Amino acid sequence: MFLKIAIIAAIIIAGGVLFSSEIQVILPKTITIGVDSLETDVKTLASKSLESAEQKIESSVQKAESKISGVGNQTIQTAETAINSSAEQVGTKLIEIKQNSTQYVEESISDKFSFLDSNK
Repeated sequence: MFLKIAIIAAIIIAGGVLFSSEIQVILPKTITIGVDSLETDVKTLASKSLESAEQKIESSVQKAESKISGVGNQTIQTAETAINSSAEQVGTKLIEIKQNSTQYVEESISDKFSFLDSNK
C-alpha cells in the first residue's frame, strides 16, 4: 500500500516538475505565494470556467433559435405554397365543372325543346 502511495506521489511530483510552466499559467499565484493564493486561483479558475460555459450555452441557444426560426419560416412558406396550389386547383376544377354543367344544361334544354329551335 505504501508502495502505491509512493508511486502516485512520484508521478505527481514528476508531473509538477515537467508541467510547471503550464501550472503557472493556470494557477499563477499558487506557485509564488503558496496555499493562501490557491483559494484565489481556484476561484479564478472556477469563474473562468463558468464564463466559458455561459458563453458556450448562450451560443448554442442562439444557434438553436436561429435554426428553429429558419425551420418555422420554411414550414410557413411550404404551407403557403401548398395552400395556394390547392386553391388554384380547386378554382380550375370549379371552372371546369361550371363549363361542363352549363354545356350539359344547354344540351338538355335544346334536346327537350328542340321544337322551339328555329334553325331545325
